[in-house]
Amino acid sequence: MSPSRKLLGRLRLRHFLFLLLLLSGIVPLAVSSLLLILQNREILETQEKSYLTRSAQFLSLELDGSLVALRRQQAQLGEAVLAAPAEGPVSEKLRQPWVGRLLREFLASNPSLVAVRLLDLQGVGPYSAAAELPAPLVEAMDEAHAAALAGAAPVYRFLVLPETGDPVAVAVVPVGVAAAGAAGGDGEPRLVVEAAMRLRRMETEFQREAQGDAGVFLIGRDGRLLWSGEASEAMRRAVESSRLVTDFVEAPLNMTQEYTLELEGGARRMLGRVSPVEEAGWGVVVQRPAAAAFAAVDEMVLKTALSTGVLLALALVIAALATRTVSRPIQQLADTTHEIATGNFGKRVERPVLGREIRELAEDFNRMSGTVQEYVGRLQRAAQENRELFIGLMRSFVAAIDAKDPYTRGHSERVAAYSRTISKHLGLAEDVQHRVWVGALLHDVGKIGIEDRILTKGGVLSEEEYEQMKLHPVIGAQIMSRIEQLKAMIPAIRWHHEAWNGRGYPDGLKGEQIPLMARIVGVADTFDAITTNRPYQRAYDTEFAVETITRLAGARFDAKVVTAFLQAFQAGQIERRAPAPTAPAAEPEMPAAASS
Repeated sequence: MSPSRKLLGRLRLRHFLFLLLLLSGIVPLAVSSLLLILQNREILETQEKSYLTRSAQFLSLELDGSLVALRRQQAQLGEAVLAAPAEGPVSEKLRQPWVGRLLREFLASNPSLVAVRLLDLQGVGPYSAAAELPAPLVEAMDEAHAAALAGAAPVYRFLVLPETGDPVAVAVVPVGVAAAGAAGGDGEPRLVVEAAMRLRRMETEFQREAQGDAGVFLIGRDGRLLWSGEASEAMRRAVESSRLVTDFVEAPLNMTQEYTLELEGGARRMLGRVSPVEEAGWGVVVQRPAAAAFAAVDEMVLKTALSTGVLLALALVIAALATRTVSRPIQQLADTTHEIATGNFGKRVERPVLGREIRELAEDFNRMSGTVQEYVGRLQRAAQENRELFIGLMRSFVAAIDAKDPYTRGHSERVAAYSRTISKHLGLAEDVQHRVWVGALLHDVGKIGIEDRILTKGGVLSEEEYEQMKLHPVIGAQIMSRIEQLKAMIPAIRWHHEAWNGRGYPDGLKGEQIPLMARIVGVADTFDAITTNRPYQRAYDTEFAVETITRLAGARFDAKVVTAFLQAFQAGQIERRAPAPTAPAAEPEMPAAASS
């Protein structure tokens, strides 16, 4: 290695980066900072005020438009009810069933609505709500109802739901001669339409406009703060008592002011804009700290263009050299370590020339990768050995149980193989197929608790013996419930004898109540039972078994599981057995299959 490469290899990375930052960062920053002092305050004030004006007017118009649209919809709803032909007073009309359906359709047509009510002058009438209304919302609607009747004009209230924190507007619109105002009469309205609407769009827009150091608030006609987002309690109190809000209460007009807020940390100069929400009489306040609003940048660009250009050119040259010299080994290290992090422990990091820390880091990563690779290999081998041991023990256990009955020897292994094949044709994931296979392998484990005289009886079981045999799914589930790793397979053990029509055992489950795993094992179990010699029954041929299972689809078996079984059979993935000398035309007795 040449002396220069050795020198670079011994150079610490922090020293190299310090020199680069000193040349390409600190010098231009120092010069630029001096020039930032020179700024055109008047231009930036105008720009900031224009920004606040646009923000406040946009938010107030958005909210005003939503309330106007809601009021018109309420008026149309009330007028539609009044225009409907019916005898008797309005109160009688409101009791008719079609009014309730109309309210539900109105609520469904506007996802933002929480509730809508149609009330007569006594406050009685139907309502529809998306959920149970909280008490504060009901109180607000009742209070607005009284105010609307007193003034014969629409009334709006704002509140925040205590449980969800959602902002909600309550709109109460009187409908009738006086409410329309067209004739200028003094008559009372005939009914009142009330609606509560979530202002999710308002909340989203307010939060979007309140980015950074900007604050957005909603105030009432009396200057009370209705909505403040995530502002602190001190900020809320200060805004309510600010000169901007006080002037708005006296004259609800668009206005922009610079004012001082008294906060816990001291007085803070603010620049704010308020725009009225004409429909409800509310106001939208948008404010920013004056120091942030008047931070000058544009004037600095105009006055320092030449010097900044020279500095930027110098910075670009130095940055290019630094990027080529420093980023290459760092990028190589990052790429290699990413591969190691994803499990490619055989990948090694090349030793870079520049930077002793990076070179040492690369060596440490290589040692770590080798060590982890060795440990992972050991763990994988140990896991495979444990898996094979576990499966071998299960198979031995199941074989021992099957051996109690010489006629069912190998039955569990075959049912497990059939079940895995059916699961594959159902499109189940590989890990789910494995669980189905294990559950099928253990489906008859409960026979260990059945008396040998019943298991090995050379004829058809008596009714009492059959009832005892039907206990084996429950016994098996109880045994396996003590093994945490096998709890997921218990449905196959307990419910593989349940029937789609609810006539199975032990629990009489029906249809989709039966777990899919149990439905799969039930079909496989029946197929093997029909095609296996028993003391009381000769093995039927494969085609007869398939025909029987197909006929029982929708009654005893799930039709989609039977479809997957037939697909597997037609694909040659279900074992075909030689037919018995004589295949009976009648369907086999289900107790024979049940005792398999």
